[in-house]
Amino acid sequence: MLQLTLRRVRLFVSAKRSRKVLASVVAAWVVCVGLLALMPEATAQTGAGASAARTDVEAEAYRLYSDEKLIGARTKAEEALAADDDSLVGHFVLGQVLREAEGSLARSMFHLGRARELYETTWVASSRPDDAPWELHRNTLYAIQGLAGEMELYDYQLEIQGYHDYLYDPDLLAEHAWPLIGLGRYDEARDFALRATKARRDPWMRSSGLNALCAVEGEAGRRHPWLEACLAAIENARERRGTEDEGALTVHAFNAAQAARSTLSFDQAEALALEGARRLEFTPANPWRLLARQYLDQGRMTDAAGALREMQRWRRRQPAYLRDQDRAETDVAFATVMLIAGETDIAARAVGRAIDQPDRRGLTSSSAEQAEGAHALLRRAVLRTQAERDAERAAFGGVLGQFEGVARRAFDDSALFADEERIRASLADERRLTLTFRFYVNGGLEPLPPWLVGDLIDVLGSGVVAVAIREARILEGPSPLDAYFDGIEAELALASGDEAEAMDFAQRALESLPTTEALLRARLSVVAAEAARRRGRNSEAIAYLGDALAVDGGVLRRLRVSIPARVRVTGGSSIASDVGAMIGRSPRFTDDAGFEVR
Repeated sequence: MLQLTLRRVRLFVSAKRSRKVLASVVAAWVVCVGLLALMPEATAQTGAGASAARTDVEAEAYRLYSDEKLIGARTKAEEALAADDDSLVGHFVLGQVLREAEGSLARSMFHLGRARELYETTWVASSRPDDAPWELHRNTLYAIQGLAGEMELYDYQLEIQGYHDYLYDPDLLAEHAWPLIGLGRYDEARDFALRATKARRDPWMRSSGLNALCAVEGEAGRRHPWLEACLAAIENARERRGTEDEGALTVHAFNAAQAARSTLSFDQAEALALEGARRLEFTPANPWRLLARQYLDQGRMTDAAGALREMQRWRRRQPAYLRDQDRAETDVAFATVMLIAGETDIAARAVGRAIDQPDRRGLTSSSAEQAEGAHALLRRAVLRTQAERDAERAAFGGVLGQFEGVARRAFDDSALFADEERIRASLADERRLTLTFRFYVNGGLEPLPPWLVGDLIDVLGSGVVAVAIREARILEGPSPLDAYFDGIEAELALASGDEAEAMDFAQRALESLPTTEALLRARLSVVAAEAARRRGRNSEAIAYLGDALAVDGGVLRRLRVSIPARVRVTGGSSIASDVGAMIGRSPRFTDDAGFEVR
């Protein structure tokens, strides 16, 4: 799930004050206490500005930052630090600019930490002396705790939040939920989120609390409470639209769309995502990324391609520190669409980049292990598909070409070992393993399209998957998810050589699966077709294959399944005979009654 930042939808976004809110607080402090040259009377009355914004350069740095002119703010902050390395204002502004404009989190933490140190070695933090710029200290602590979350330093984030709450009001109730989610302490996170939702006089805290509660229920794997919490959050945001305390509608819409998918309410999920896409907000909760995935699952390739373009456009308009939060997720969404489109070379480069340069996970409730396993499984599918394509080409290369094709396929398969080890390591946690097979809930491998889950049978082994499916059935109880479980059972039966049971499970799944699950249905149609072919029921196999290929032309390659077909050469020339022989050698065909290739 993403958290409110203005970050994690799950991806939830943690409820964090927007920079404009923080900037307005800082700007107000500067106006009241910082502009020595312009407002000497006000400065004399407050006394705080005399020790904080001690120069015109520092005051200008603050003003530029509050006006979101970050390049100018950085220049002035560096100028202030060049004149005085102990400039509290200079360190604070430079730290914030490094975080927001450049995404340089480690350097940002250094400067914000130095700003905190300068304050706390000059004044007693707990007493708030009259001449102390304590508002700046409060804002510095708030910025540090948010930055710690983005860096996944959850224990440190909790420590800073506790220190902030000891010194200042109001307490950071909703903010406490996010590091607790990251640490797996869901009951404590739910308690803080619920307390925040009761803050009727603080609209932002209430919104953040609803957002956090949405995340907690999502991570707990409770489908309907998850959806109810997320819908409450977006309804609250709708009510505040156009007010001074307007909420982050896009984040709430993204989270609610994911929750709707967990209840198989795909039309509702699409409507919610589109609602969030109508306005640009600074958040990695990119609604177009979610839409691209859903359109792809539904076989709507034209819509998926359009969503990819909008996804990239949305991301380019985000500030640097947020672009670093979803670069890999963007690459993986792109690679997934490219895989189904048959552009495996492009897909391999994109998913490889995502694995080599993973996202920071501080603004989401998912972990690095979940993403690493999902990305590795996708790359495995891409590389296997590439190997099948190469084998098909090798069939036209004569004896030497065929030998090279076999050798290359063996080499390509050996290259999958590293990714398979990544996947096994990611799923060594039993809870994560079970959640992965529960479909559309948080906590498993993410992001994992439903039509790719069956690939885990080859990686983990039938016994491990069978146990996970049994646990998933128990946790879900009788539900529409049974169709998804039946689909996995069909693949398990086929892998174990029980073709009759495979057909039974596949037919049950196809009868009950939502019609919108186009790619998953295509996969199960191939499973049923292969089971029928092995039983000698080729007419049924042909019917199933026709259904699958009408939706997903690449599914046979991905599953390494052959079509029962015989090549008929109508010309009498030797060239025609040679071509017919080459086609017949393709791994996509097996010499059996079924289709006829002329």
